[in-house]
Amino acid sequence: MDNKQMDKPTIDERLLIVDSREKWTQNGSTDKHISTFLSRHGVSWVPKKLEVGDYMRFGGKVSIDRKQSIEEISKNLTNPKDKKRFMNEVRYAYRLGIRLVVLIESNKYTSIYDLRGWQSQFSPTNGNALIRQMERLGFAYGVRFEFCRSQSVAKRIIEILGIEPVKPQRRNGNETQSR
Repeated sequence: MDNKQMDKPTIDERLLIVDSREKWTQNGSTDKHISTFLSRHGVSWVPKKLEVGDYMRFGGKVSIDRKQSIEEISKNLTNPKDKKRFMNEVRYAYRLGIRLVVLIESNKYTSIYDLRGWQSQFSPTNGNALIRQMERLGFAYGVRFEFCRSQSVAKRIIEILGIEPVKPQRRNGNETQSR
């Protein structure tokens, strides 16, 4: 094998496993921008039921649990039924040695500390309560909470997982992929 072949990532190194319960993997989803981004940037993905999170790199030890809003993570951290399920997943990831990153889509907030002053529309939960919960999970289980704009979620997923995108190039108005 020559050096050029050794430098190219294998398909396994670029393979993204997406939980088959993620809405955009199903027909009629409004989140097709994720699959479009992945396809345009040469990232192969397969749907598969994941025990932890929603996205993992093939053979990786980091899993991303995507939350589409602050309200969703609030429900996961405060609603008794949802909290039990979420905490079981957090503990399971910890036991398996998988680093869990909770990626929260928000066009307003950029860190957990921006949540000061936030108030749920559906419960008495406020931002300070969420901050305490997130800090506790970070300390006890190594869970990392990140925020990103909705239109950047696919890009951020592959960045966190260390998957190098292939940049599309334009030639005569047509897109091609460079490797």
